[in-house]
Amino acid sequence: MDLSYLRKYLTSEVSVQQRYLWLGLSLLVSLSYSIPVLLRSFSYPYLMQDDARQHVFWMQRFLDPELFPNDLMADYFQSVAPWGYSTLYWLATQIGFDPVVFNKLLPSVLVLITSVYVFLATMQFLPSPVAAFLSTVLLNQNLWLRDDVISGTPVAFVYPLFPAFLYYMMRRSLLPYLGAIVLLGLFYPQMVLVASGILFLRLFTFKNRRLGLAPASELRFYLLGIAAAFFVMLPYALESSAYGPVLTRAEGQNMATLGTNGWSRFFRNHFTKFWICGKRSGFLPPEWCAISFALPQIGLGLVLPLVIWGRKRFTLAQQVSPEALVVPQTLIVSVAWFSIAHWLLFRLHLPNRYGEHSVRIVMALSAGVALVIVGDRALQWLEERQFFSGATRAFAGLAGTSLVLTVLLVNPYQLEFEREMFPIDGYAKGIYPPVYEYLSAQPKDILVASISPEVNNLPSFTNRSIFVGGGGFVLPYHVGYFHEVEQRLIDNIVAQYSQNLDGLKQFIEKYGIDYLLTDRDFANPAYLRGDVFFQFPILRDRLEEQLAQGKLPALATLAPTCLVVEVDNVKPVQLFDAACIMQQ
Repeated sequence: MDLSYLRKYLTSEVSVQQRYLWLGLSLLVSLSYSIPVLLRSFSYPYLMQDDARQHVFWMQRFLDPELFPNDLMADYFQSVAPWGYSTLYWLATQIGFDPVVFNKLLPSVLVLITSVYVFLATMQFLPSPVAAFLSTVLLNQNLWLRDDVISGTPVAFVYPLFPAFLYYMMRRSLLPYLGAIVLLGLFYPQMVLVASGILFLRLFTFKNRRLGLAPASELRFYLLGIAAAFFVMLPYALESSAYGPVLTRAEGQNMATLGTNGWSRFFRNHFTKFWICGKRSGFLPPEWCAISFALPQIGLGLVLPLVIWGRKRFTLAQQVSPEALVVPQTLIVSVAWFSIAHWLLFRLHLPNRYGEHSVRIVMALSAGVALVIVGDRALQWLEERQFFSGATRAFAGLAGTSLVLTVLLVNPYQLEFEREMFPIDGYAKGIYPPVYEYLSAQPKDILVASISPEVNNLPSFTNRSIFVGGGGFVLPYHVGYFHEVEQRLIDNIVAQYSQNLDGLKQFIEKYGIDYLLTDRDFANPAYLRGDVFFQFPILRDRLEEQLAQGKLPALATLAPTCLVVEVDNVKPVQLFDAACIMQQ
């Protein structure tokens, strides 16, 4: 194999069969990341993806409408679920899928669709199947360093739908392009704003150093897309929530849950952690800061404009389509909406929604193209070195290409993010089967109260209602909902640490509690350092003082008569019968 033949693989001078080969390889790489996670998800009966615990549990109502009756949290998460997302799960249940099983199967399908559209979109930049393969691999690696797609929640649908929108827009395929915009609105409306911003920029052209309108045919095409975006977003603009107004910046700045140690931490006194890589407030994907510049697309994505500018030396750059302008257009629009979201804080939900997803996608597209252009230039340089023999040049070119591909494929396996190794799944494992089995056997209308971290698992693993959850259940963005769950948490904590049974009984009677789940060590002062107590620092200090004086909660001294389940595990838990407590 000589270098000229090797260079053909980096250009469009390949057959249709070879293009399908590279697409097939892209899908194989995608499967190599997703299949281990898929197998892991079914390896244990009590596994549920972290975010899915809040966004999927209520969908059991599709199978049994009697589940979660008058459940505040189930009603809330059902109300905020985008129509397309909830409808897809409903359709899955109609053909026999359990929502939890469907949630575990869905990510593998989504990443395959994503891979196809990223491959096709990259081919619109540069008709090189190798570049398309590299872009697909890079984005897949990004996806499995986060838990967005694996969650099977609305955000997971950004990754197949946004590249589909870019591809059909660049191909000028009207109906699929309009369909992609509508689907984005039905599954993840924030990205419709980014898409419509790109279309607005494309209404204008810059020719002969003068700004003007695009040709009439393109104007119609883009205006139809903007119209589709307008109509799909109109219901969101007109809709009012039954859970009170949206949180304002002034209110949020005074909330512990949005502070540095809060469940929904947002406000931080650190420039990088707030503006650049904040999980909710930053512009870039958080993992890009956590692992510095270990991901190739960060640097390579920024190389593409340079090689296009120096296309006299990078000959393959001369084949890059003008459609590649979608990369800077997307970045400009993303920055604009990110800034607007900060300016109108919480009215457009969270600012990071307008940056990290679109940046992750277009930088992968850009990086794959840049890597091929630079690789082609390196092979061209080798060809020009006549002091090497032809065989030596061919060997060096093939070895270098193989090394780059090997490093690219192996690289993510040495990366760690949020204490997990690649590929990341974010699964929560239930380690208290006796508790789940007992509660699942109780009537469907029971209510379980707990401040244990385990409470977040109960709705998914038992299909029974909880009085109030923690973490992802206590979202502060709708004031009416947050005030209700916050008050419930306070009442639950106060009742659990009450020094006499009367306070606990009043709590049980007021809210109709049937069972109480506690961590066995809840009366230990060290327990008050848990996440739930960081949300209520004044209450925590008061309880610390109470325990320091030896004043134990009545529930901690209660005879084991009312104990229905006790599990000795890494962290022992106890399940109490509330009716029994009322009789004490």
